[in-house]
Amino acid sequence: MEGLYFYWLAWIGWIWLTFIMDKNDPNRSRWAVCLLAVIFAAPYTVDLLFFECHLSVFAIAFFIFSETRKKRTGSFLYLFLTSFIVMLAYTSFLMFELFDPVWVLFDRKIMLGAAGFYLAILLHKDYHNRMLSLITGFLQGDILFSVVLSQFNFPYAVASMTFMDITFISMGMLIAWSAVESIIAVMSKSTLNEAEGEEQKTS
Repeated sequence: MEGLYFYWLAWIGWIWLTFIMDKNDPNRSRWAVCLLAVIFAAPYTVDLLFFECHLSVFAIAFFIFSETRKKRTGSFLYLFLTSFIVMLAYTSFLMFELFDPVWVLFDRKIMLGAAGFYLAILLHKDYHNRMLSLITGFLQGDILFSVVLSQFNFPYAVASMTFMDITFISMGMLIAWSAVESIIAVMSKSTLNEAEGEEQKTS
């Protein structure tokens, strides 16, 4: 079923943002509203220029603009470069799959989601920038793939349920990885403090 991963992970994310996340976090309300808008807009489509797209495109684009508008020039340019790399990887995967699907060994959603996750980890150290680069690159890649197919009169809807599945699988991997990094950092700090305490006792 297309969209199963998307709805499952998106509703989990919205519940966490709404009921569990620190209410003093300034990003909480904006992220929750954007995520809810994506959930409700995802099933609906509209014809835009020469291709079809789901309304969730506009909610995702609004989120990207709201998160990048205050970035400094250098940070913004690096984010643009990394999202461009993710875009090329995403589009290349879909093109190779279209012409030679034999090498897709298992679930394409998981393969493509894992590829985006790996690139985001390699290109950024900060969790926030990883997420932005991933979402921006995937959305640009889906638009580019739709433009390429439109030249051959192949219908392809931008931000379809399959795209949402892939994006949220990759985002879920990023969140899980960041959680593991945070746990390791806390454990390392605790171990270091214990070691320093033992040294002070012996001295």
